[in-house]
Amino acid sequence: MKVLWISDYGNQQQGGAQRSNSLIIEEGILRGHSITEFNVGSEDRILHPEYDLLVSSNLEALCQKPRMVEWITTFPNHVRLEHDANRYLSQEDRKNLFTSCKKAFFLSKFHLEQFINSYGDYFTNAEIIPDPIDPVLFNDQNLEREDKILYVGFMHQLKGTNSLFSYAIENPEEKFVVAGWSQDPYFIQTCHTLPNVDFIGEVPFEEMPSLYNKYKKLFYTPAFYEPYCRSVAEAIFCGMEIISNDLIGCLHHMEEVGKEEMVSQCSRARGLFWESVECL
Repeated sequence: MKVLWISDYGNQQQGGAQRSNSLIIEEGILRGHSITEFNVGSEDRILHPEYDLLVSSNLEALCQKPRMVEWITTFPNHVRLEHDANRYLSQEDRKNLFTSCKKAFFLSKFHLEQFINSYGDYFTNAEIIPDPIDPVLFNDQNLEREDKILYVGFMHQLKGTNSLFSYAIENPEEKFVVAGWSQDPYFIQTCHTLPNVDFIGEVPFEEMPSLYNKYKKLFYTPAFYEPYCRSVAEAIFCGMEIISNDLIGCLHHMEEVGKEEMVSQCSRARGLFWESVECL
């Protein structure tokens, strides 16, 4: 198939959505599909109707382009791969996007339930496929772990970073390690201020399996729901205990199917996506 893959950012941004998209695109190429990516810096000439399939993903940075969503909704063979809460679209555009696509993929039942509760019960063509995660990379190495609590990723109010600080202050006997980054210097300054917090900064993705195997627990209590949360799932694969709340999709997923089946589904996710769209 000739596939047009539309998302706001490509591999130059290594957030969870970009990493998942990259793995699925890689699988599609291995299966013999020709995949053209359209991102925020791409030329509009790429947008034409001569593709067999259009996959739309995150569109927030692309909404500035006139009639972008309208063009997608009129494409005859379009599937939607949803990674977030989609709060950037208007109610009208969101409904048009999801009712016009052949299939809409959500990362967990919890993710889909949040959409129905927030926007209405019109997601009738939905399928659940979790984030693709490789258990060969992310696994429990059965090493002796340090009795410390790890926090990873982007530091932001919605990511619950302030909750981490409150927890660290309330539990001075606990030791914390923060492997994160932020655009707000307040969060980094606070890490350096708290005596039981060791700030090590952003850790390259390739080193994350070793990091998850170094400590016993991962702390993450977001203020807004996470459709799946790759970092929490990766930590679970590596045998970490999770200190969290009920706003994380992968924890709901694991509760539904068990850890072993969760690992299996994530390991097969990139293939499950293509098996579903190849039959359209």
